[in-house]
Amino acid sequence: MTRAFTVGGAYGFIIASLHADGSLADINLIMAKQGSTLRGMTETVSSAISTGLAHGVPLTTYVRQFADLRFEPAGMTDDPEIPRALSIIDYVVRRLALDFLPVEDRTALGVLTPLERAELAAGSAPAPPASSNTPESPRFAPFDIPVQVSY
Repeated sequence: MTRAFTVGGAYGFIIASLHADGSLADINLIMAKQGSTLRGMTETVSSAISTGLAHGVPLTTYVRQFADLRFEPAGMTDDPEIPRALSIIDYVVRRLALDFLPVEDRTALGVLTPLERAELAAGSAPAPPASSNTPESPRFAPFDIPVQVSY
């Protein structure tokens, strides 16, 4: 499953693999600028996250650690559910949270869409989205590829 994104003018891709139950197995972050320091950093972070996920570290741990991490590039995104990001890593963990965590966990982590924030401010609990399969915000689509984990 692949999702293209832009944060502060930097263009990249999140490639996610799922377990048979639909949970996140691993991720690969690729920045469009070949050979850049930023590309190397994002590939290293994605490798670390994938290794942790393979060893049972929950996604909520990564969201708690990396959400609000601030470094350049930062700024406006092309994602209506996450209009601004403090860094590429901030954007990626928030996007993964929106795609793979239930609304209760995301509320506790403070990772909500603008619509969910408005509902919370109005006094009602955010309802899980009926579907996020709009052209503006494509969701990951599961596919059947077995994931092998070796220790």
